[in-house]
Amino acid sequence: MEFISVLWNYILPFLVLFTLLVFVHEMGHYSVARRNGVRVEIFSIGFGPELFGRDDRWGTRWKFCAIPLGGYVKMFGDADAASRPGEAVQRLTPEQRKVSFYHKSVGQRAAIVFAGPAVNYLFAVLILALLFMTAGQRHTPAVVGAVIPGGAAESAGLRTGDTIVQFAGRNIDRFEEVEQVALLHPGQALRIVVRRDNAERAFRLTPEPRTVRDKHGNTEVYGVLGAVRMVAPVVGRVLENSAAAEAGLMNGDRIVAIDGRPVSTFQEVRTVVMAGPEKRLRLRILRDGRSVGLTVVPKIYSYRDGAGVARTIGRIGIGVAPPPMKRHGPLAAFWAAVGETWSLTVISATAIGQMFTGKRELRDIGGPLRIAEMSGDMAQIGIYAFVWFMAAISLSLCLINLLPVPMLDGGHLLYYGIEAIRGKPLGEKAQEFGFRIGMALVLGLMVVVTWNDLLRLFGAHGS
Repeated sequence: MEFISVLWNYILPFLVLFTLLVFVHEMGHYSVARRNGVRVEIFSIGFGPELFGRDDRWGTRWKFCAIPLGGYVKMFGDADAASRPGEAVQRLTPEQRKVSFYHKSVGQRAAIVFAGPAVNYLFAVLILALLFMTAGQRHTPAVVGAVIPGGAAESAGLRTGDTIVQFAGRNIDRFEEVEQVALLHPGQALRIVVRRDNAERAFRLTPEPRTVRDKHGNTEVYGVLGAVRMVAPVVGRVLENSAAAEAGLMNGDRIVAIDGRPVSTFQEVRTVVMAGPEKRLRLRILRDGRSVGLTVVPKIYSYRDGAGVARTIGRIGIGVAPPPMKRHGPLAAFWAAVGETWSLTVISATAIGQMFTGKRELRDIGGPLRIAEMSGDMAQIGIYAFVWFMAAISLSLCLINLLPVPMLDGGHLLYYGIEAIRGKPLGEKAQEFGFRIGMALVLGLMVVVTWNDLLRLFGAHGS
């Protein structure tokens, strides 16, 4: 039964996500190759032995292979996996050269190679646009609902009611964007601009590093803002066997007062509850338009903060209601998706850059097992989270493939750029040397991510 659960909850969502994204990527190469008159011999999803396939009327073999961890398009005249000419290419007839990849202009070859990552990017935009048209876009105003005592926001000088207009050089429209920026910059001093009393003020804010462990035992270090969005005190969920469940709180209840004192934000509720473990609290709530009185006793919860200091707080076991969603029409959804994709691009590019500069550890890089875990987790949360994750992975595939590393699309584009400037390709020895370096880098990365996955799988990443 456990195997069936893993298969259904993790392996199947991963295969759906990865197969679709690989198909989209390779379809980009295929479509532009065909448009430029190149004969495509093989369109493969996966590597290794063929499981099944068929030949179309243009002579392309479409097939699924046994190892579903990638795919490729083999074009006529693309001599080998490194896209370098071989002796066979030099002996092609004039008719064959018309449909040969190698004999196309440098601009055509660059367009064919660039099309794969470009379609991954466009796919991310399109599925987000569809999401924003149907389910809507999370849209919480960038207003500080509360400042956590002792947190990064308080240390920087932020106050409740501040409207954040810029953070780390990025214009801000939604609170979700603020959280995204903080997330990727733990321990880094960032410029933040807020609007307060009709005037803009600038501060330096350093997101607090916070180590988070997920249910699979994986640990990640994120930046914490130390401030929360303006959230109404509406109960979004009630945990089983919690103090709230025992008191009779229900989803949709709006807490309007605690011990006779009015509350207007969820953070006010949280502050009172955290400060009163095992203290009887009298709640006044609105339920279906009726005023109801309840008594709840927060349970004791002990933990260690980021500095390792033991702390004890009260908990009643409720969560906030989902953030407000804003549905868009087709055109507005498209432009919202473009903006969201650009935000994800900045986040992904920042993360990749941090890997190269040492600001993010190599152990943070995940491989297929990590992606499978996250695919399953997102699928279990719901279709919204899964589609969002798919867009993020599609975008990551685009950016990684565009890195100027031989063996990747970006490496080919680098060579084509040099060829366009020189008027002729690099010498065969120079290309071979570059491809060997590229292969070493790609294989090294594969070893690192596989090792990280195995460490996560067997819980060797420590406490």
